[in-house]
Amino acid sequence: MRKKEISKSKPTTSAKKRPVRSTGARKKSVTRPVAKPRATTTSGSKRKREIRATTSPAAAVSSAQDIHSRLDALQDRFGDLQESMLLTNVHSEMAEIENALSLLPTAIEQVRARGYVFQSFLENKINVLTEKWNEMRSRVSREITQRTRELERDSDAAENALRQAASGHASRVSRAESAISTFESKVRAARSAVEAMYKPLQQNVDQTQRQVTQISQMLDQIDEASFQLYPAEDPVAVCKAQYIEREDEGPKGLLYLTDARLLFERKEQVATKKVLFITTEKETVQEFVFEVPVGQIDEITASDKRKLLKRKEMLELAFAPEADLSGATLRLLDAKNEDWDKLIGRVKSGEIDKERTQPKDEAAEEAVRTAPTKCPTCGATLDVEIVRGMKEITCEYCGSVIRL
Repeated sequence: MRKKEISKSKPTTSAKKRPVRSTGARKKSVTRPVAKPRATTTSGSKRKREIRATTSPAAAVSSAQDIHSRLDALQDRFGDLQESMLLTNVHSEMAEIENALSLLPTAIEQVRARGYVFQSFLENKINVLTEKWNEMRSRVSREITQRTRELERDSDAAENALRQAASGHASRVSRAESAISTFESKVRAARSAVEAMYKPLQQNVDQTQRQVTQISQMLDQIDEASFQLYPAEDPVAVCKAQYIEREDEGPKGLLYLTDARLLFERKEQVATKKVLFITTEKETVQEFVFEVPVGQIDEITASDKRKLLKRKEMLELAFAPEADLSGATLRLLDAKNEDWDKLIGRVKSGEIDKERTQPKDEAAEEAVRTAPTKCPTCGATLDVEIVRGMKEITCEYCGSVIRL
Protein backbone atom coordinates (compact mmCIF):
# COMPACT_ATOMS: atom_id res chain seq x y z
CA MET A 1 0.00 0.00 0.00
CA ARG A 2 2.80 2.33 0.75
CA LYS A 3 4.56 1.56 -2.49
CA LYS A 4 1.51 2.52 -4.42
CA GLU A 5 1.28 5.71 -2.54
CA ILE A 6 4.91 6.46 -3.35
CA SER A 7 4.43 5.58 -6.91
CA LYS A 8 1.44 7.81 -7.03
CA SER A 9 3.37 10.57 -5.52
CA LYS A 10 6.10 10.57 -8.21
CA PRO A 11 3.98 12.09 -10.86
CA THR A 12 2.99 14.71 -8.35
CA THR A 13 6.64 15.53 -7.70
CA SER A 14 7.30 15.42 -11.38
CA ALA A 15 4.38 17.78 -11.99
CA LYS A 16 5.69 20.18 -9.43
CA LYS A 17 9.06 20.37 -11.23
CA ARG A 18 8.21 21.80 -14.63
CA PRO A 19 11.05 24.05 -15.49
CA VAL A 20 9.73 24.47 -19.04
CA ARG A 21 6.60 26.19 -17.81
CA SER A 22 8.48 28.46 -15.51
CA THR A 23 10.96 29.21 -18.36
CA GLY A 24 8.05 29.79 -20.70
CA ALA A 25 6.60 32.23 -18.24
CA ARG A 26 9.93 34.12 -18.22
CA LYS A 27 9.99 34.26 -22.02
CA LYS A 28 6.59 35.87 -22.01
CA SER A 29 7.76 38.42 -19.55
CA VAL A 30 10.88 39.07 -21.76
CA THR A 31 8.84 39.61 -24.89
CA ARG A 32 6.71 42.27 -23.26
CA PRO A 33 9.35 44.98 -23.52
CA VAL A 34 9.67 44.19 -27.25
CA ALA A 35 5.93 44.59 -27.64
CA LYS A 36 5.97 48.06 -26.09
CA PRO A 37 8.03 49.72 -28.84
CA ARG A 38 5.72 48.15 -31.41
CA ALA A 39 2.78 49.69 -29.67
CA THR A 40 4.64 53.04 -29.62
CA THR A 41 5.59 52.74 -33.30
CA THR A 42 2.05 52.00 -34.22
CA SER A 43 0.93 55.00 -32.24
CA GLY A 44 3.57 57.23 -33.98
CA SER A 45 2.48 56.12 -37.44
CA LYS A 46 -1.06 56.95 -36.49
CA ARG A 47 0.06 60.40 -35.50
CA LYS A 48 1.89 60.82 -38.84
CA ARG A 49 -1.20 59.74 -40.69
CA GLU A 50 -3.23 62.23 -38.69
CA ILE A 51 -0.72 65.01 -39.47
CA ARG A 52 -0.71 64.05 -43.16
CA ALA A 53 -4.45 64.02 -43.24
CA THR A 54 -4.44 67.51 -41.69
CA THR A 55 -1.72 69.19 -43.90
CA SER A 56 -2.14 67.50 -47.29
CA PRO A 57 -5.11 69.58 -48.54
CA ALA A 58 -3.36 72.91 -47.82
CA ALA A 59 -0.11 71.72 -49.39
CA ALA A 60 -1.98 70.47 -52.42
CA VAL A 61 -3.78 73.81 -52.81
CA SER A 62 -0.50 75.72 -52.48
CA SER A 63 1.19 73.49 -55.05
CA ALA A 64 -1.71 73.88 -57.47
CA GLN A 65 -1.62 77.66 -57.08
CA ASP A 66 2.12 77.69 -57.73
CA ILE A 67 1.69 75.61 -60.89
CA HIS A 68 -1.15 77.85 -62.06
CA SER A 69 0.94 80.98 -61.47
CA ARG A 70 3.92 79.54 -63.33
CA LEU A 71 1.73 78.54 -66.27
CA ASP A 72 0.22 82.04 -66.48
CA ALA A 73 3.70 83.59 -66.50
CA LEU A 74 4.81 81.18 -69.22
CA GLN A 75 1.79 82.01 -71.35
CA ASP A 76 2.59 85.74 -71.10
CA ARG A 77 6.26 85.22 -71.94
CA PHE A 78 5.44 83.00 -74.88
CA GLY A 79 2.92 85.52 -76.23
CA ASP A 80 5.51 88.32 -76.10
CA LEU A 81 8.13 86.11 -77.72
CA GLN A 82 5.82 85.18 -80.59
CA GLU A 83 5.61 88.88 -81.45
CA SER A 84 9.33 89.49 -80.88
CA MET A 85 10.31 86.57 -83.11
CA LEU A 86 8.88 88.50 -86.05
CA LEU A 87 11.56 91.14 -85.32
CA THR A 88 8.98 93.91 -85.35
CA ASN A 89 11.41 96.31 -83.62
CA VAL A 90 13.89 95.77 -86.43
CA HIS A 91 11.22 96.50 -89.05
CA SER A 92 10.29 99.71 -87.21
CA GLU A 93 13.90 100.89 -87.05
CA MET A 94 14.40 100.16 -90.73
CA ALA A 95 11.31 102.24 -91.55
CA GLU A 96 12.68 105.10 -89.43
CA ILE A 97 16.00 105.02 -91.31
CA GLU A 98 14.14 105.10 -94.63
CA ASN A 99 12.01 108.03 -93.50
CA ALA A 100 14.97 110.03 -92.14
CA LEU A 101 17.03 109.59 -95.30
CA SER A 102 14.11 110.73 -97.42
CA LEU A 103 13.49 113.88 -95.33
CA LEU A 104 17.03 115.02 -94.57
CA PRO A 105 17.87 116.45 -98.03
CA THR A 106 14.87 118.79 -97.84
CA ALA A 107 15.70 119.78 -94.26
CA ILE A 108 19.26 120.68 -95.29
CA GLU A 109 18.02 122.72 -98.24
CA GLN A 110 15.78 124.68 -95.87
CA VAL A 111 18.58 125.68 -93.47
CA ARG A 112 20.77 126.64 -96.42
CA ALA A 113 17.99 128.85 -97.75
CA ARG A 114 17.79 130.53 -94.34
CA GLY A 115 21.46 131.50 -94.49
CA TYR A 116 23.39 128.70 -92.83
CA VAL A 117 26.66 128.29 -94.75
CA PHE A 118 28.78 125.94 -92.64
CA GLN A 119 29.12 122.15 -92.39
CA SER A 120 29.40 121.78 -96.13
CA PHE A 121 29.87 118.04 -95.61
CA LEU A 122 26.18 117.55 -94.79
CA GLU A 123 24.99 117.11 -98.36
CA ASN A 124 27.69 114.60 -99.19
CA LYS A 125 27.10 112.77 -95.92
CA ILE A 126 23.45 112.24 -96.81
CA ASN A 127 24.39 110.93 -100.26
CA VAL A 128 26.85 108.42 -98.82
CA LEU A 129 24.40 107.25 -96.13
CA THR A 130 21.67 106.79 -98.73
CA GLU A 131 23.93 104.73 -100.98
CA LYS A 132 25.06 102.54 -98.10
CA TRP A 133 21.49 101.99 -96.99
CA ASN A 134 20.33 101.02 -100.48
CA GLU A 135 23.07 98.39 -100.61
CA MET A 136 22.38 97.15 -97.11
CA ARG A 137 18.59 97.07 -97.06
CA SER A 138 18.18 93.90 -99.16
CA ARG A 139 20.80 92.02 -97.12
CA VAL A 140 19.07 92.98 -93.89
CA SER A 141 15.71 91.87 -95.27
CA ARG A 142 17.09 88.47 -96.29
CA GLU A 143 18.66 88.02 -92.88
CA ILE A 144 15.34 88.83 -91.19
CA THR A 145 13.56 86.20 -93.31
CA GLN A 146 16.12 83.51 -92.50
CA ARG A 147 16.20 84.28 -88.78
CA THR A 148 12.41 84.32 -88.55
CA ARG A 149 12.19 80.92 -90.24
CA GLU A 150 14.65 79.45 -87.73
CA LEU A 151 12.77 80.96 -84.80
CA GLU A 152 9.53 79.38 -85.97
CA ARG A 153 10.96 75.93 -85.20
CA ASP A 154 11.97 77.03 -81.72
CA SER A 155 8.55 78.55 -81.26
CA ASP A 156 6.85 75.24 -82.15
CA ALA A 157 9.03 73.36 -79.64
CA ALA A 158 8.24 75.87 -76.89
CA GLU A 159 4.54 75.80 -77.71
CA ASN A 160 4.47 71.99 -77.58
CA ALA A 161 6.20 71.98 -74.19
CA LEU A 162 3.75 74.59 -72.92
CA ARG A 163 0.79 72.51 -74.14
CA GLN A 164 2.07 69.47 -72.24
CA ALA A 165 2.63 71.59 -69.14
CA ALA A 166 -1.07 72.42 -69.10
CA SER A 167 -1.62 69.02 -67.44
CA GLY A 168 -0.23 70.55 -64.26
CA HIS A 169 2.66 68.14 -63.71
CA ALA A 170 5.53 70.02 -62.09
CA SER A 171 8.16 68.26 -64.19
CA ARG A 172 6.40 69.24 -67.41
CA VAL A 173 6.06 72.82 -66.24
CA SER A 174 9.81 72.89 -65.57
CA ARG A 175 10.50 71.52 -69.05
CA ALA A 176 8.25 74.22 -70.54
CA GLU A 177 10.12 76.91 -68.61
CA SER A 178 13.40 75.61 -69.96
CA ALA A 179 12.06 75.48 -73.54
CA ILE A 180 10.72 79.03 -73.38
CA SER A 181 13.98 80.34 -71.87
CA THR A 182 15.85 78.75 -74.76
CA PHE A 183 13.41 80.29 -77.23
CA GLU A 184 13.84 83.69 -75.57
CA SER A 185 17.64 83.49 -75.82
CA LYS A 186 17.44 82.67 -79.51
CA VAL A 187 15.07 85.57 -80.17
CA ARG A 188 17.49 87.97 -78.47
CA ALA A 189 20.43 86.54 -80.40
CA ALA A 190 18.59 86.86 -83.71
CA ARG A 191 17.62 90.47 -83.02
CA SER A 192 21.17 91.38 -82.00
CA ALA A 193 22.63 89.75 -85.12
CA VAL A 194 20.32 91.65 -87.46
CA GLU A 195 20.73 94.97 -85.61
CA ALA A 196 24.51 94.66 -85.81
CA MET A 197 24.22 94.82 -89.60
CA TYR A 198 22.78 98.35 -89.69
CA LYS A 199 23.49 99.91 -86.26
CA PRO A 200 26.55 101.95 -87.34
CA LEU A 201 24.61 103.43 -90.25
CA GLN A 202 21.61 104.13 -88.03
CA GLN A 203 23.83 105.99 -85.55
CA ASN A 204 25.20 108.16 -88.35
CA VAL A 205 21.70 108.93 -89.58
CA ASP A 206 20.60 109.88 -86.06
CA GLN A 207 23.66 112.09 -85.61
CA THR A 208 22.96 113.89 -88.88
CA GLN A 209 19.35 114.43 -87.86
CA ARG A 210 20.52 116.01 -84.59
CA GLN A 211 22.96 118.27 -86.44
CA VAL A 212 20.29 119.57 -88.82
CA THR A 213 17.77 119.99 -85.99
CA GLN A 214 20.27 122.02 -83.95
CA ILE A 215 20.97 124.27 -86.95
CA SER A 216 17.27 124.86 -87.51
CA GLN A 217 16.72 125.66 -83.83
CA MET A 218 19.67 128.09 -83.88
CA LEU A 219 18.17 129.94 -86.85
CA ASP A 220 14.83 130.11 -85.01
CA GLN A 221 16.54 131.69 -81.98
CA ILE A 222 18.38 134.22 -84.15
CA ASP A 223 15.08 135.22 -85.76
CA GLU A 224 13.73 135.95 -82.25
CA ALA A 225 16.93 137.53 -80.86
CA SER A 226 17.12 141.01 -79.37
CA PHE A 227 20.14 141.83 -81.55
CA GLN A 228 20.82 141.88 -85.28
CA LEU A 229 23.57 140.09 -87.18
CA TYR A 230 25.90 142.14 -89.35
CA PRO A 231 25.15 141.99 -93.09
CA ALA A 232 28.08 139.64 -93.75
CA GLU A 233 27.96 137.80 -90.39
CA ASP A 234 27.19 134.09 -90.46
CA PRO A 235 25.93 132.11 -87.43
CA VAL A 236 27.91 129.06 -86.33
CA ALA A 237 26.37 127.66 -83.15
CA VAL A 238 24.16 128.40 -80.14
CA CYS A 239 23.66 126.76 -76.75
CA LYS A 240 21.86 127.40 -73.48
CA ALA A 241 24.12 128.99 -70.89
CA GLN A 242 24.28 130.96 -67.67
CA TYR A 243 26.34 134.13 -67.36
CA ILE A 244 27.97 133.87 -63.92
CA GLU A 245 28.15 137.26 -62.24
CA ARG A 246 28.91 136.10 -58.69
CA GLU A 247 29.39 132.60 -57.29
CA ASP A 248 26.71 130.46 -58.99
CA GLU A 249 24.32 133.31 -59.69
CA GLY A 250 23.59 135.12 -62.90
CA PRO A 251 21.10 135.37 -65.77
CA LYS A 252 20.34 132.39 -67.98
CA GLY A 253 19.97 132.62 -71.71
CA LEU A 254 21.66 131.78 -75.00
CA LEU A 255 25.32 131.89 -76.00
CA TYR A 256 25.77 132.58 -79.71
CA LEU A 257 28.86 132.07 -81.81
CA THR A 258 29.14 133.57 -85.29
CA ASP A 259 32.10 133.84 -87.60
CA ALA A 260 32.58 137.36 -86.21
CA ARG A 261 31.37 137.54 -82.60
CA LEU A 262 30.60 135.75 -79.36
CA LEU A 263 27.34 137.04 -77.89
CA PHE A 264 25.23 136.35 -74.81
CA GLU A 265 21.54 137.13 -74.59
CA ARG A 266 19.48 136.74 -71.46
CA LYS A 267 16.30 134.81 -72.16
CA GLU A 268 14.50 133.27 -69.23
CA GLN A 269 11.21 133.19 -67.39
CA VAL A 270 11.08 135.05 -64.09
CA ALA A 271 8.39 135.07 -61.43
CA THR A 272 6.27 138.20 -61.32
CA LYS A 273 3.84 137.04 -58.64
CA LYS A 274 4.05 134.56 -55.81
CA VAL A 275 1.52 133.31 -53.27
CA LEU A 276 2.98 131.59 -50.22
CA PHE A 277 6.31 131.12 -52.02
CA ILE A 278 4.53 129.49 -54.98
CA THR A 279 4.94 131.20 -58.36
CA THR A 280 1.56 132.04 -59.85
CA GLU A 281 2.64 134.34 -62.70
CA LYS A 282 5.72 134.47 -64.94
CA GLU A 283 7.09 136.57 -67.74
CA THR A 284 9.91 136.07 -70.23
CA VAL A 285 12.83 138.46 -69.87
CA GLN A 286 14.89 138.88 -73.03
CA GLU A 287 17.78 141.33 -73.22
CA PHE A 288 21.19 141.62 -74.82
CA VAL A 289 24.02 141.26 -72.28
CA PHE A 290 27.40 141.38 -74.04
CA GLU A 291 29.29 140.82 -77.26
CA VAL A 292 32.96 140.49 -78.12
CA PRO A 293 34.70 140.04 -81.49
CA VAL A 294 36.15 136.55 -81.70
CA GLY A 295 39.51 138.10 -82.46
CA GLN A 296 39.50 139.69 -78.99
CA ILE A 297 39.13 136.39 -77.15
CA ASP A 298 42.63 135.92 -75.79
CA GLU A 299 42.23 132.84 -73.63
CA ILE A 300 39.69 130.05 -73.08
CA THR A 301 39.66 127.74 -70.07
CA ALA A 302 37.27 124.79 -70.03
CA SER A 303 36.72 123.26 -66.60
CA ASP A 304 34.28 120.92 -64.87
CA LYS A 305 32.91 121.73 -61.45
CA ARG A 306 31.00 119.20 -59.39
CA LYS A 307 28.42 120.02 -56.76
CA LEU A 308 25.99 117.55 -55.19
CA LEU A 309 26.90 114.88 -57.77
CA LYS A 310 26.15 117.31 -60.62
CA ARG A 311 28.73 118.22 -63.21
CA LYS A 312 28.97 121.83 -64.35
CA GLU A 313 30.41 122.63 -67.76
CA MET A 314 32.27 125.89 -67.15
CA LEU A 315 33.85 128.12 -69.77
CA GLU A 316 36.11 130.96 -68.59
CA LEU A 317 37.04 133.57 -71.19
CA ALA A 318 39.72 136.26 -70.99
CA PHE A 319 39.33 139.14 -73.46
CA ALA A 320 41.87 141.50 -74.98
CA PRO A 321 42.41 144.90 -73.30
CA GLU A 322 40.54 146.75 -76.04
CA ALA A 323 37.38 144.68 -75.48
CA ASP A 324 34.47 146.15 -73.52
CA LEU A 325 34.79 143.37 -70.93
CA SER A 326 37.88 141.90 -69.31
CA GLY A 327 36.35 138.45 -69.49
CA ALA A 328 33.33 136.29 -68.82
CA THR A 329 32.50 133.11 -66.94
CA LEU A 330 29.79 130.95 -68.47
CA ARG A 331 28.13 127.73 -67.44
CA LEU A 332 27.00 125.75 -70.46
CA LEU A 333 23.66 124.06 -69.80
CA ASP A 334 23.18 121.83 -72.83
CA ALA A 335 26.62 121.63 -74.42
CA LYS A 336 30.13 120.47 -73.57
CA ASN A 337 32.71 123.11 -72.77
CA GLU A 338 35.47 121.21 -74.63
CA ASP A 339 33.41 121.31 -77.82
CA TRP A 340 32.89 125.05 -77.54
CA ASP A 341 36.54 125.64 -76.71
CA LYS A 342 37.52 123.92 -79.97
CA LEU A 343 34.76 125.61 -81.96
CA ILE A 344 35.74 129.12 -80.86
CA GLY A 345 39.35 128.31 -81.68
CA ARG A 346 38.40 127.18 -85.19
CA VAL A 347 36.39 130.35 -85.79
CA LYS A 348 39.18 132.57 -84.45
CA SER A 349 41.82 130.89 -86.62
CA GLY A 350 39.60 130.96 -89.70
CA GLU A 351 39.75 127.17 -90.05
CA ILE A 352 35.96 126.99 -90.02
CA ASP A 353 35.91 128.77 -93.39
CA LYS A 354 36.91 125.46 -94.94
CA GLU A 355 33.37 124.24 -94.19
CA ARG A 356 31.69 127.06 -96.11
CA THR A 357 29.23 126.26 -98.83
CA GLN A 358 29.86 129.71 -100.31
CA PRO A 359 32.71 132.21 -99.89
CA LYS A 360 32.65 135.09 -97.46
CA ASP A 361 31.08 138.32 -98.70
CA GLU A 362 33.77 140.13 -100.65
CA ALA A 363 32.56 143.52 -99.49
CA ALA A 364 33.07 142.53 -95.86
CA GLU A 365 36.53 141.18 -96.55
CA GLU A 366 37.47 144.35 -98.42
CA ALA A 367 36.34 146.51 -95.48
CA VAL A 368 38.83 144.77 -93.22
CA ARG A 369 41.64 145.01 -95.78
CA THR A 370 41.07 148.75 -96.39
CA ALA A 371 40.58 149.76 -92.77
CA PRO A 372 41.87 153.32 -92.15
CA THR A 373 45.22 153.80 -90.44
CA LYS A 374 44.48 157.41 -89.43
CA CYS A 375 41.54 158.99 -87.65
CA PRO A 376 39.53 161.07 -90.17
CA THR A 377 38.53 163.46 -87.38
CA CYS A 378 41.77 164.29 -85.52
CA GLY A 379 44.33 162.73 -87.86
CA ALA A 380 45.91 160.56 -85.17
CA THR A 381 47.50 157.28 -86.20
CA LEU A 382 45.19 154.39 -85.37
CA ASP A 383 47.20 151.73 -83.61
CA VAL A 384 44.40 149.17 -83.52
CA GLU A 385 44.62 145.62 -84.79
CA ILE A 386 41.71 144.78 -87.02
CA VAL A 387 40.44 141.37 -85.94
CA ARG A 388 37.68 139.07 -87.13
CA GLY A 389 34.32 140.43 -86.17
CA MET A 390 35.19 144.08 -85.82
CA LYS A 391 32.79 146.49 -87.52
CA GLU A 392 34.05 149.75 -86.12
CA ILE A 393 37.10 151.44 -84.58
CA THR A 394 37.11 154.04 -81.82
CA CYS A 395 39.87 156.65 -81.90
CA GLU A 396 41.53 156.70 -78.50
CA TYR A 397 42.44 160.39 -78.91
CA CYS A 398 39.22 162.07 -79.94
CA GLY A 399 36.65 159.30 -79.36
CA SER A 400 35.43 159.25 -82.91
CA VAL A 401 33.84 156.00 -84.11
CA ILE A 402 35.04 154.89 -87.52
CA ARG A 403 32.83 152.37 -89.30
CA LEU A 404 34.58 149.63 -91.23
